Amino acid sequence: MPDVSALQLGTIPQPTAPLGVLPEVAAAKNPDTAFRSDLPWRTYDGPVTTFAEFATAIEDYADRFWAAGIRRGDTVAVVQRNHIEVEGVMCALGRIGALPALLSSAMETGELLECFARLGNPYLLVDSLGLAKLGDHRAALKMLTREVFSLEATEDQRVRPLQERATHTPAPRDADEWFVVTHSSGTTGAPKLAAHSTRSLFGMVAPMIMIFRDQYNQDDLNAKHLSFVHARTCAGTLASLETAMPALSIADASPENVKRLLLTQRPTSLETHPNVFIQWEHLAQDPDRPFAGIERFISTFDAMHPRTVRALLGASEQPGAHYLQAYGQTESGPICLQIVTRDQAAAYSPRNVGYSGGGMEVRVVDEAGEPVPTGATGRIETRSTGRMRGYVGSGDPMPADDAWWPMGDIGRLLPDGSLELLDRIVEHVDGLDSLLEKEDHLLEALPELVELVLVKADDGGVVAVACPRPGTLPDRERFLAAAAEVGLTDLTVCFWEWEAMPVTGSYKVRRAVLRQRLGSRKAATAVPAGAR
Repeated sequence: MPDVSALQLGTIPQPTAPLGVLPEVAAAKNPDTAFRSDLPWRTYDGPVTTFAEFATAIEDYADRFWAAGIRRGDTVAVVQRNHIEVEGVMCALGRIGALPALLSSAMETGELLECFARLGNPYLLVDSLGLAKLGDHRAALKMLTREVFSLEATEDQRVRPLQERATHTPAPRDADEWFVVTHSSGTTGAPKLAAHSTRSLFGMVAPMIMIFRDQYNQDDLNAKHLSFVHARTCAGTLASLETAMPALSIADASPENVKRLLLTQRPTSLETHPNVFIQWEHLAQDPDRPFAGIERFISTFDAMHPRTVRALLGASEQPGAHYLQAYGQTESGPICLQIVTRDQAAAYSPRNVGYSGGGMEVRVVDEAGEPVPTGATGRIETRSTGRMRGYVGSGDPMPADDAWWPMGDIGRLLPDGSLELLDRIVEHVDGLDSLLEKEDHLLEALPELVELVLVKADDGGVVAVACPRPGTLPDRERFLAAAAEVGLTDLTVCFWEWEAMPVTGSYKVRRAVLRQRLGSRKAATAVPAGAR
């Protein structure tokens, strides 16, 4: 099992090739390495099941973009369904030197339009889902974008279908040039557009590459359900190609489909967002034992609830089963890693996000920017090789690579060198050590909930939004009693279905949007509850 705290490198490994041509390089070395997906590609006619076929699909995309007149230096906003083909589009645009801006179709329509404005009149690439999302905004699209393309056949007169092909001239960007624009989650405000280079993406995933090279082999299969427009997935594609790691991309996250894939494809590692693992948690009790073959459960977005970690590890039949957690941001890449074994699961705290290493550094400072003593609470700052190259639409210069980056979080370093994450600065409530810790305790005490969010209200109080499991009736008195036990005695609680929660493309709850929807405390008590 990898020892995360030992990931200290004198030299960070460097990418083999710019990501735009890396699929071709990887296919030449390992053409038959698996590169599968659960749902077929809609925008490419051939099969995509291996590195070689993935590289061929990228060549086809690049020819179609070239025929449309897209060239080096052009910016192309991409709004498509959440499927691995988005990564193929990214690589194809990068192959000809264009700059892809990958935007989640889960964004609010107004936010997408604002992104187009910040991108400065980009081309727009949509599929049928993206077109349905934006179709009522013809005037805005005409003003904010150069032209609207689709790799799917369409009869919509506003969209130019890219069915013609012309042999393209590869012109990939250098490893330090902007390669792709992704966006932050927007949990506490409007999403920010963050640019990464091939080298910064490589720095983001360097620790995982080390683990792949040391711990995985060609008998492994790495299954993922992620936001395919997220920087983590872009970096993960790079890691898979660099290390010849067989991959299975999951677009349909329904428990029924995931169970089918686990039993038929038999992956050895499984990565998704914490709120998706919670939706799959009941599969741990399935008599068919779909998690039996999983050795590595991975989450690189938020910490996972302890009961979910215990359930997943308890359902694996692998002796070395463990949970790998990473803490970071789109802007910084991962800066702490934590491994939890089955024996450690009972004592696992999601507030402890692990150790820095492998080119990652962490410190905690006071409001004046001065380091605080070990164990003292302060603001988390980091230095990492996975830091983004800049924000799009911001006139602020990026700090130097050796400058400390503010994470916007509150935490403390413990004597063993690990980091505790306590709160987002903007969500911190005076008088409470950690709202996130309160959420952890309540979810542990109330297993009938699939999610709980404690929101800092405009009046300084706290509103709880709790999501019962399907088929479970909410119990307001039981919830309030559990809240009182953790010191939350003056609390408003609303019961929502999970599907009603405003979430990002990576399934994080958008707390700022949630707070807007809750409105005043009086309005919050009127939110549909079913527990009256």
